[in-house]
Amino acid sequence: MPTHTDLTVDASKFDPAAVSEDSHAFNAKLIDLMAQGPKWYEVGAEKYRQMRAAGETPFPKATFLDSAEDFTIPSRDSGRSIPCRILKPQHGSKPKAVFMHIHGGGWVLQDEKSQDPTLQDIANKTGTLVISIGYRLAPEHPFPAGPNDCYDAAEWLVDNAQSKFGATLGFLGGESAGGHLSMLVALHLLQHSEQKYADFRFKGLLLHYGCYSMLWTPRVHNFRKGKQGSLILDQDLMDHFIEVFLPDKTEAEKKHPSISPLYADLEALRGKLPPALFTCGTEDCLLDDTMFMGTKWLMAGGEGVVKIIPGAPHGYIVFSRTIKGTGSEEGLTAVEDFIASKLGATPNGK
Repeated sequence: MPTHTDLTVDASKFDPAAVSEDSHAFNAKLIDLMAQGPKWYEVGAEKYRQMRAAGETPFPKATFLDSAEDFTIPSRDSGRSIPCRILKPQHGSKPKAVFMHIHGGGWVLQDEKSQDPTLQDIANKTGTLVISIGYRLAPEHPFPAGPNDCYDAAEWLVDNAQSKFGATLGFLGGESAGGHLSMLVALHLLQHSEQKYADFRFKGLLLHYGCYSMLWTPRVHNFRKGKQGSLILDQDLMDHFIEVFLPDKTEAEKKHPSISPLYADLEALRGKLPPALFTCGTEDCLLDDTMFMGTKWLMAGGEGVVKIIPGAPHGYIVFSRTIKGTGSEEGLTAVEDFIASKLGATPNGK
């Protein structure tokens, strides 16, 4: 009798032959763009943020929408609050849920205003109110400042989303460092000492190319090995991000689940894990992180959808879905379908 596997993977998704010519062309342009400007650590984080805001880095400066609103959430620290950005559905209907978004940028770059067009599109198509969290950044504010801001924002939204926005907190997610922080927030609430937070359940997590281990997975070491040029993110950039986010942390400390959620005991949370959508492109040094974390989620009984986009680079989902070769259309459609399925609705806010 043949032996049947208990775990299956669609290997065709990872086959280089699955990458379209449009993706090859788009990635080649990204590599050329990356070579045209300094790396953030060469000029310093604050200077690089200023350069990006002025459109002086290889990628365009952020587009701010008039439909977005600035907002603040109280911090655990007296005398300060957490800046946020609200994007409401623009089709006139009441939001069906609140989506707490945490931006990427290696815990060093970007802010709550960096992704207005993408988040407004999600709000319009899913009928959710999106609130993006402006957590504190390294190197000025290393761990645990950023995660603490995200924990404070999540707890405030559990308590106040319904009264403030007319809808309960339903979804949580982000990209890259935002995926990492989102996973930390989900685990923080599930293991909270206060029962009202421990009993809270998200309708779903939206986790895009997150970094779930601060000790690099094999893909980080092997990505584009022997090839010229950087494709958005590589081990060199990862090393510099982690140096300022986790200064002086030992290898053992980096394994702690409060830092690296891949090391969390998910089995202890069996029956409590919310549904999760994991997405990543095959041209991403964090591909292993998504595969490992998604598999652990499924092993612990969590509902998980792992969406792999052939040829998509790190950051793929924030590019315009109209640009060929990015994979953004496929990823954003997965987001819309996932949210709709958890709201018992159809995409486009209907």
